[in-house]
Amino acid sequence: MTTKQACGIYARISSDIDGTALGVARQLEDCTREAERRGWSIVDRFVDNNVSASNGRARPEYVRMIEAIENGTIGAVIVWDVDRLTRTPAELETFIDLADRHDLALASVGGEMDLATPQGRLLARMKGSVARHEVEQQSRRLKRKFDQLAASGEPHGPVPFGYRRVDQIGEDGRKFRQDVLHEEEAAIVRDWYRRVADGETLRSIANDMNARGLRTHSGKLWLGAVIGRMLRREAYLGLRKHRGQVVGPGNWAPLIDQETFDRAFAILSDPKRIPPRGREPRYLGSGIYKCGKCGGAMRPIVQAKENKHRRAPAYGCSACQRTVRIMEPLDEWVERIVVGRLSRPDAALDLSRDPSRLREAMAARDAIVARMDSAADEYADGTITVRQLTRITERLKAELSAAEGRVTMEQPFRILDGMVGSGAAEAWAAASMERRRAVLRELVDITILPAGVGVKFSPEQVRFEWKGAA
Repeated sequence: MTTKQACGIYARISSDIDGTALGVARQLEDCTREAERRGWSIVDRFVDNNVSASNGRARPEYVRMIEAIENGTIGAVIVWDVDRLTRTPAELETFIDLADRHDLALASVGGEMDLATPQGRLLARMKGSVARHEVEQQSRRLKRKFDQLAASGEPHGPVPFGYRRVDQIGEDGRKFRQDVLHEEEAAIVRDWYRRVADGETLRSIANDMNARGLRTHSGKLWLGAVIGRMLRREAYLGLRKHRGQVVGPGNWAPLIDQETFDRAFAILSDPKRIPPRGREPRYLGSGIYKCGKCGGAMRPIVQAKENKHRRAPAYGCSACQRTVRIMEPLDEWVERIVVGRLSRPDAALDLSRDPSRLREAMAARDAIVARMDSAADEYADGTITVRQLTRITERLKAELSAAEGRVTMEQPFRILDGMVGSGAAEAWAAASMERRRAVLRELVDITILPAGVGVKFSPEQVRFEWKGAA
């Protein structure tokens, strides 16, 4: 077998929507017959399925074929047509240079192209130029199509969780696509927005989804980062984006309102928000409590259960290693003090960065509630009719919702939403460890004071420095 008779077949198709690889299979069949007709021996097949030759990205099998040519494994290449090999003139010139250096024979199903001759090169360049022109024309047509779809508000790209994409027919008989709310999934997404506003972490939400056996549209497990990106999508507001910009309303119904979106977006975009890494934390004060001797972070000291002389779990200073406190009584005292502070009637105002604005928002909300109560009393006294009461109530409901939103926005820390006032103890008990730790970070600096070796825990050994206006 001569080197020139040892050939490789290269097959490529840009788009394999169905994932069946039928396009490259037909190319391989035709090229195999061509090799048999020429008496060439096939030593390898190089297949780039669903890979473009015009976007500049590396094609793995094309690269492997070039290596086979350079190391002498093959001395000939068969392609279905030259535009399967490349669709850029620059890459074609590189391939022609390679053919010159290695005396490469190139054949296509439509006829032989000898790149060693001026006529063969001219033919290859002509076909390459035509292919490049077709790529540019196709790109122009696709851009125009996508511009038109964006202008009409028609959806494009992956279907957002909470929707199903359906084919519709307009009154003028034109076919179009529309995302229709999938109520079961939509309810889940709305719950995500509520949970984020309540201070729950994205990782906790993702873990809950996976534990319930719920999966993404592609059947994958949920990740907190994925949910975070989804909640930032303007598509849930019913808005259409094109080339990274909102261009107008989409032709689908919004899943949430603007206020809910803005609230979640502000929380998720907060630069102080620290993305969770690794496993979910198990200890309340790990890295949060500070050593009163050197200022270092206190870390958990937990010995293996198999240890016969195992001591009770404790916190120890990771820097000077001089301050150690038993974990259970320390955590219990911290929780007792924090919950007590959150339970005070004036906790929201006391901890707010701007008490005057929060006070104004609360006064406006309470005034609307008073007006609703007054209307109910007037109806009970027969002063107004049920129709009038309904009109008043419906109008005030919208005002009340907006007022409550302003109160929420002026809360001392967003992570404290729903955790201040009379229900603070219940909210704390129901909160995840991640949220409790987040509350501590925002609410207070906790320092564990040195007390000497063998001294039992005492509340005086803990110093609380509260954040906020007070």
